[in-house]
Amino acid sequence: MKKRILILSANPTNTTRLRLDKEAQEIKKAIERAQQRDQFELAQPCLAVTHRDLRRAILEENPQIVHFCGHGMGDEGLVLVDDAGEVNFLNTDALAELFKLFTDKVECVLFNACYSEVQAKVIARHIDYVIGMNQPIDDRTAIEFAVGFYDALGAGRGYEFAYNFGRSSISLAGINQADIPILKKQARVRLWVHGWVKQPYNNSPTVELDWTEYFSLESVSRPRRIANQETWDDILLPKLEQVREQVSQGHTELTVDIRGRLPLSAAVVIGHVFQDTRGYTLQVEQRTTGQNILWRSDISPSDAKFKIITEAGEVGEHILVALGITGDASGDLAQLWENSQIPFSAAIYAEPEAGTGERAISSDADAIALTIHAKEIIRQARRNYRATCTHLVLFAPMSFCFFLGQRLRVIGDVICYERVAEKYQPSVKLCTG
Repeated sequence: MKKRILILSANPTNTTRLRLDKEAQEIKKAIERAQQRDQFELAQPCLAVTHRDLRRAILEENPQIVHFCGHGMGDEGLVLVDDAGEVNFLNTDALAELFKLFTDKVECVLFNACYSEVQAKVIARHIDYVIGMNQPIDDRTAIEFAVGFYDALGAGRGYEFAYNFGRSSISLAGINQADIPILKKQARVRLWVHGWVKQPYNNSPTVELDWTEYFSLESVSRPRRIANQETWDDILLPKLEQVREQVSQGHTELTVDIRGRLPLSAAVVIGHVFQDTRGYTLQVEQRTTGQNILWRSDISPSDAKFKIITEAGEVGEHILVALGITGDASGDLAQLWENSQIPFSAAIYAEPEAGTGERAISSDADAIALTIHAKEIIRQARRNYRATCTHLVLFAPMSFCFFLGQRLRVIGDVICYERVAEKYQPSVKLCTG
C-alpha cells in the first residue's frame, strides 16, 4: 500500500515570514526522484491551515505521514491561522486527542516548527514515530532536514533511519543544528487476541493469539462456551505470559495495543498479566458515540465514582461483588446469590454515580477513575467481611475490564464470572496475592 504524505503549513500575517512553499517543493522533488517513488503519494498541500482545515485534511486524506511546517511556541501550542489570517494557537492536548482517533492510520508525524518537541512528546502516546524541534529552527535547517528525511524514506528506509539521515543532512550542509530535531518513539507492540470470533484489523499485529477454539458465542446450533480453569492454567495463561516476556525484551516501559472480541473475564486476565506497576500501558479499542476510539490506561482519572446500591451479609470466606456499568446487573446478582452452590457470606452491588448505560463512562479518564474505585470497593469489602475470595460479576465495557485487571493485586483470590446459558458461572480465578 502506498504511503500518503500530507503537508500542512501556516504562516500567519503577523509572524516572521518562512519559506514554507520552498519546503513543500523540496519534499515533492525528493519523492519524485526517489528510487521507490511509486510507494508514496503526496496529498494536495494544505496551506494557511486553520484548525478546521487541519482536522478535515487528516480526515479526508487518510495520510500515513503528516508533515507540519510553520511556527511553534512550545507550551502555547502550534501556530495556525484564524479566519483573519492571524495567529491562532492550537492546544497541544486537543491536537493529541485528534491524533488519538487516527492511531490506526497515521504512522509518522513531523513537526518542522520551533519548540515543537512539546507536541511531539504528547502525540507519541498515540503515534509510533513523532519528530519535533527542541529549539528555534531556521528555514535552511528545516528544509535540509526535510529533504534528507524524505530522501531516506524514498530509498526504502524506515522512519528512525530517515530521522537520523535528516540530521546528518543538516551537518553535511555545514549547519551546526543537527541536535535540534528530536524523535519521540514509544515502545509499542500490537497484540491481537481472538476470543469469540477472529476479526481483521487495519495494522499487522506484533503477536496474534487465536483462542476461538476455547470460546464461542451462543447460536441456534450451540450454546455459549467459555474456557474452563484447567484450560486457563495449562494453555491460555502460560502462553500469554510467554508473549509478555517475548515482547518485553529490552524494554522497561511498553505500550500494549490490544484488539479482539473477548469475554470480559479474558480481558481481566490479559490486564492482570500486563500489570501497570511493571511498566505496561494498555491501549484498547472502545466503541463510543458511534465510533471506535482508543483508550489508554495511563490517562489521569476523572472524578467518576461508584455508589453502593445494595450491600448485605456477614463475615465469611466468599464475598460476591457485582458492578453494573453498561446496565442494571442487580437481577443477575440476586439470581447468582440464590442459585449458586458456593456459600457466599456477603454481596455488594454497585453502579456509577452517573448512572448506567452510555452516560456511565464517556472517556478513558472515567474508565480509569471507576477502575480505581472498584478496586477500593473490593479491598474494603474483603477487609470488612474478612474474606479470602472475591467472586466478581462485571456488566461493563471491555476497556474497563482490561484496566481493572491491571490493578487487581494484593486482594486475595478473585474469581471472574461469565454469563452462560442464561446464568453466571465461574470462568477463571486470579491469584492476586
